[in-house]
Amino acid sequence: MANAGSTASKKVFALIGGIASGKTAVSDIFADLGAEIVDADVISRNVTAPNSEGEKALIKHFPDCIVDGKPDRKLIKQKVFNDEAALKKLNDITHPLIIKEIHRRVSEAGGVIIVVMPVPVELRRYSVVLNVYTPIEQRIERLIKRDNIDKELAQKIMAAQMSDEQAAAVSDFTFINDGDKEKLRQSVIKWWNIYVEN
Repeated sequence: MANAGSTASKKVFALIGGIASGKTAVSDIFADLGAEIVDADVISRNVTAPNSEGEKALIKHFPDCIVDGKPDRKLIKQKVFNDEAALKKLNDITHPLIIKEIHRRVSEAGGVIIVVMPVPVELRRYSVVLNVYTPIEQRIERLIKRDNIDKELAQKIMAAQMSDEQAAAVSDFTFINDGDKEKLRQSVIKWWNIYVEN
């Protein structure tokens, strides 16, 4: 973009929400409207890609989760959501790398930027914090189907995250994602027209 790196031309918003709440669905709509998406989930995979600093750290600190010389994401997920110390270690490895890459991508982008964050960090950096809410029962169903895990692990993953009440408390606006895709789309478009276009 011509204005990449110019803070005067930027509007940078955070998009948060629990796992399987529909952050990708909302960010896809924002992308259709012209926003640039910086997705922490995508970045997380990049910073732990083969031969990366992140992957080497995972191999070192999670030796029982290595298959054929590579970290097995499903094994790591099962481990960390049954062990608070392991979860802290994973976060200590990945969060600094993810935050650094978010900063880099935002600094190089211009226009409207949506930073999608499963784990809300540094929210004070953003002019507006948006939240996606989906009823917990729907999220559990989605997570079980999406990640091919059992209900117990799905519940543990959600319990380790910020609660819906906490997310709402730190947000400026909440999108309701109850499964009606068109209603969600219209809600995002309405917000965009009021807060971005005007």
